[in-house]
Amino acid sequence: MNRKNIAIIGAGISGLMLGCILREKKIECTLFERSKTISEYGAGITISPNGLLLLEQIGILDELNKSSCNPLSVCFKYSSGALIKKITSNEFGNILTTNRRELIRVLFNQYQNLGGEIIFNHQLEFYDEKVNKLTFENGSSYIANHVVGCDGIKSIIRSKNFNSRETPDYSGYSAWRGIGLSDSKHINLYFNSNSHIVCYPVNNKLETSFIAVFKDKNKNQETWRREGTHDELRNDLSEYDNFLQSIFKSSSKVFKWGMYVRPPLKTIFKDNITLLGDAAHPMLPFLGQGGNLALEDAYIFGSLCHKFQSNFELIQQKYQQARLQRTNKIQRMSKQQAMVYHATNPLITRTRNFLLRNTNIAKIRLQDIYAYNAIEEMNKI
Repeated sequence: MNRKNIAIIGAGISGLMLGCILREKKIECTLFERSKTISEYGAGITISPNGLLLLEQIGILDELNKSSCNPLSVCFKYSSGALIKKITSNEFGNILTTNRRELIRVLFNQYQNLGGEIIFNHQLEFYDEKVNKLTFENGSSYIANHVVGCDGIKSIIRSKNFNSRETPDYSGYSAWRGIGLSDSKHINLYFNSNSHIVCYPVNNKLETSFIAVFKDKNKNQETWRREGTHDELRNDLSEYDNFLQSIFKSSSKVFKWGMYVRPPLKTIFKDNITLLGDAAHPMLPFLGQGGNLALEDAYIFGSLCHKFQSNFELIQQKYQQARLQRTNKIQRMSKQQAMVYHATNPLITRTRNFLLRNTNIAKIRLQDIYAYNAIEEMNKI
């Protein structure tokens, strides 16, 4: 049985970012990942100024830029393709669109360059906080001074150690995703009565990611790996314009899954366990902040570990004070945004479109989120 200082469960965005922060500070840690390799599943992700700031801080933004794109604008549209409002990206601040696989790759390379240790093919089975023992499904076990749950919405740590519900709840929304081709260097956001679609280029080749979210009574499985068919996709989204249909058709594979949620936690730590990212605050993707908040969580927690020299009781208190109010607020806002996007009442949809067209409501709603500076927040602690 090996003793590790900080055990990080999950090599996603929050886990790898935390590993980079800790190794940069010369703090011993080990990442445990259930898969055999880092994620090979591609999906688009938008990184807003609050996240880009932190990628620059750890020295990997230039590398990520090489395989990413800076969209020119955000275009709000009807399902027919008619324009409601166009906002230049500069009005929001710098926005980067990329493939999640590329972000994971760059974080993983940085973690390895810093001497980070990662152990693959380790699916957590149980953590006994009384003796600080991690037990994995393959029979191996480890002792850790502190355990950080970065294992996503289906977090084993959260389910078994936080008196949380064993499984997430279906949100009432399902989604399609894929990566096709287009000639657009813009973020396009389409509205329809029961669905909406966001598409954007993920690199300068204009490979274009799309995610189409729609209300669905069928509780589709919560997994990005469930491959669907193009016929199913067209049946669900036939009302959208030819531009989108062309992107759908050019995507070699399309995936369909259900969107699940968990209720907000009152505390994101317990005993020797701290939760980060989707394990702490899974949310619907309607504000594009899941990955950005994971970066913020990891930066704050890792910096606190350095500042307070692994005094985990104090670290956990400071971490929760810095993060819980913000993450719970954005979790609520994302849920509210879903109702705005999928409104069926004609009066509500006309009002939404009028406000988008004639006011700065979209910009105002995102300003506080994007303006958050985790480095400055950390310096205040």
